[in-house]
Amino acid sequence: MMKVTLAGATLDRRFWKDDPAATPETISAAYARISHSPKTIDKLRDEAVEHVESARRSNETIVYKMGHSSIAEHAVFNIDLEDCSRLLVEFVERHRLASFTERSQRYVFFGDKAPIQPPEMRGSELGKMLSELDADRFEMYNHLIGREGLRSKYGDSLLEEARYILGLTCPTDIGMTVNARELEHILARASVHPLSEVRELSGLLRDAAGSLAPSLIKYTDERPFRKEAAEGMLKAIGRFMGEGKGSREETGSLGSGKVCSELPSMSDDPESEVIAALIFELTELDLPTCRSIARDLDDDDMREFLLPIFEGYPVHASLPRAFEMMDLVFDLEISASAFAQLKRHRMATLITQRYSPRSWETPRIMLEDPDIAARYVDLMKRGAELHDRVKERFGPDVAQYCLCNADRRRAVLKMNMRELYHFVRLRSDVHAQSEIRRISDGISKVMVERYPVISSMLCGKDGFDDARFCFLGK
Repeated sequence: MMKVTLAGATLDRRFWKDDPAATPETISAAYARISHSPKTIDKLRDEAVEHVESARRSNETIVYKMGHSSIAEHAVFNIDLEDCSRLLVEFVERHRLASFTERSQRYVFFGDKAPIQPPEMRGSELGKMLSELDADRFEMYNHLIGREGLRSKYGDSLLEEARYILGLTCPTDIGMTVNARELEHILARASVHPLSEVRELSGLLRDAAGSLAPSLIKYTDERPFRKEAAEGMLKAIGRFMGEGKGSREETGSLGSGKVCSELPSMSDDPESEVIAALIFELTELDLPTCRSIARDLDDDDMREFLLPIFEGYPVHASLPRAFEMMDLVFDLEISASAFAQLKRHRMATLITQRYSPRSWETPRIMLEDPDIAARYVDLMKRGAELHDRVKERFGPDVAQYCLCNADRRRAVLKMNMRELYHFVRLRSDVHAQSEIRRISDGISKVMVERYPVISSMLCGKDGFDDARFCFLGK
């Protein structure tokens, strides 16, 4: 009989902070052992709670030595972020795998707040000027809110309208729920951010959560490889185009701004879309100009442009979001066993048909001798026959119960180039499941044939150094 147990829940830490065993590391450690231990889950959790230091050592081994980082996702933190500037909020909330609730300027009055003074500007003349400007902004905001005629006209939308005048130094509060794996990523990114406020956030988050779960939040210092790559690409941009072409003339309007400079369309040159997006992010050029520059580049130029990324980014780092501009669609036939790996890539788009009883995967072990092969085929056929009968009586969904892990389904997999690099890093690695590795290797082969430059570093983690060696021509 199925059993469901509530193993933990979000609680106010004030109720349990004095208990030395009250750490989310015990949940992570217990769940990490499920795959290798016959013990019940509650027994695994009991052992983890009784031996916290042992649980921490287990976490470090599994997460950092064996590379099973998903274990850290079982540890979840609720964190209060107070008096954060709106600019800081933009950094925090760009992270996809966390939940945020922010005090909204649409519904809450902010006229009694004091603006955040950027640490870099404290005590300077420019800091004083910014403070004066912010004071004027708040004064205008309060004036708008306080006018009776405006309250009558706009009603509940008055705050939403008036908020446009508030600066990015306006403070706000956020409630953040995040797992340990994503929190470690946020800490690492924040530690090398150009804004002092963001770097300060990294330290405060590390103090708040890292001390509670040191075995799961460990690699929080990051060398500035993203900054170094951006600088390298900027140099390349300067060679591709004359100096001064990246500036944007100052413009202003009392009317509505242009929403889109051109109609959205599928690109006939997806590699250039990635290059264009990188140029766009690093300059002040409009998108059509960036596209024009990118489309004029030959393979050698593109290779030179991407060199700072492929040379400087470590194997565990995700590529810039500009790589998401290149969308890819693959038509797969995949067994239930391999699909269990594929579906874990949550950021991809995955559209499937039902499992088919007429197509199945035959693993090598089933071909060891004729008797094994015959039994295997017999079992597969029996499953298919039963499937058909159940389908006729109860419908196709119930009939799926009759099939096994070897039965295949067709799937359409849509992912962008950034996600594909992540997928191949994991699934073409020597430790990956054999079928999913074969699929990943096949995808990589197709990509390298069609898009040789931008796909140059598509490989498993174990082949990363060799691939980079070849790309650099060393």
